[in-house]
Amino acid sequence: MSIVISADFAWSVLAAASMGIQLVVLGAGVGAARKKYKVDYPDMGCGRYAAKLSDEDWVAFNNVQRSHQNYVEQISSAQVFVLLTGLFQPKLAGLLGFTYIVGRQIYAAGYRSKGPKGRLAGAATLNLSLLSMFLTIAYNSVKLLL
Repeated sequence: MSIVISADFAWSVLAAASMGIQLVVLGAGVGAARKKYKVDYPDMGCGRYAAKLSDEDWVAFNNVQRSHQNYVEQISSAQVFVLLTGLFQPKLAGLLGFTYIVGRQIYAAGYRSKGPKGRLAGAATLNLSLLSMFLTIAYNSVKLLL
């Protein structure tokens, strides 16, 4: 078996690029929250500026900041997975990549509005997408080796 990069690989590239754009947009939301709650840089929600917040505002700011930080922690894996999946099954990669993006949006909206428990539906969606991509990569890699 050989891998031929077809025009359909563009779905994988589009999904990976869309993840990057989504990360920037969610980061802008953190910037807006910094302005709203007066949490200046380099404070990440636990320093001297955040200490001046009410408990309610501190939680609200940290929910926004944490929903973005979680994406920062995972984006490299998500983009690599969608591109590697696209080498084998580009249309499936695009579908799973955009499913990840939808899951990430649900995650962020839920986390921002309801706190950590609000992220569960989005987390389930995006993690199922990541798992599906990983299994597709593993299956096709083993198939190449045999």
